[in-house]
Amino acid sequence: MIDVERIDYWAASGSGPFHRSSVAAKAIFLLLVVTAAVMTTNPYPLAAGYAVLLAAAAATGLPFVRMVVLSWYAALFAILYGISIRGGASLYAVMILKAITPAFAMLAFIVSTPYPRIFAFLSSVLPEILAAGLFMTYRSFFILLDMMKHFMAAIRLRGGFSPGSIVNNSSNLARGIAMLLVHAVERSERLYAVMAVRGYNGSMAEAGTFGFRSADWLPLGTGALVFSLALAGRYCR
Repeated sequence: MIDVERIDYWAASGSGPFHRSSVAAKAIFLLLVVTAAVMTTNPYPLAAGYAVLLAAAAATGLPFVRMVVLSWYAALFAILYGISIRGGASLYAVMILKAITPAFAMLAFIVSTPYPRIFAFLSSVLPEILAAGLFMTYRSFFILLDMMKHFMAAIRLRGGFSPGSIVNNSSNLARGIAMLLVHAVERSERLYAVMAVRGYNGSMAEAGTFGFRSADWLPLGTGALVFSLALAGRYCR
């Protein structure tokens, strides 16, 4: 939850080139980086691409140190998968870089774009009911996480967890989760009612206002450079 709150703060408070670029340009940037990671079988172009992303984030005022740490969470899953297969150091390096490079690009996207703009962009490329459903699911998910944090603290203070008593602990946890789901649905309905009172009529704010801007050269150029490195590594051996 702390990381999510920080990401929302970074996205809303920044004013660098990445923040000023359009959502469409950053979506293309993300697509180029993901494509580069998928098509590359050589670790060196991906390592160079990761370095390019890191340099772009550092030069534009993004919280690149924290982004590096968060992107390496994805490496844990790659390492777990790598344990199950046989391969050399090169294969393991490729697997890790295939995980952390798109993860870093995704972080660059979300830490520079407030989530209402992301969902507004989605509403321009997806059916409105689907985009609105994704938005409500996003909000409900974090409402549920926040309630779960308070629930775990409350159940421990009231003696709901007893060491060595698996049956009682499981029973209390099941009742608590059921209660949380009911409250989450109620709070989601309340959120929708508040949105409706404030003018929500089925259309996300800012829909259709994502033309390209002068600052788009940065995400588009960075994505194109990473893609070019991957392409060169694939065909220039």
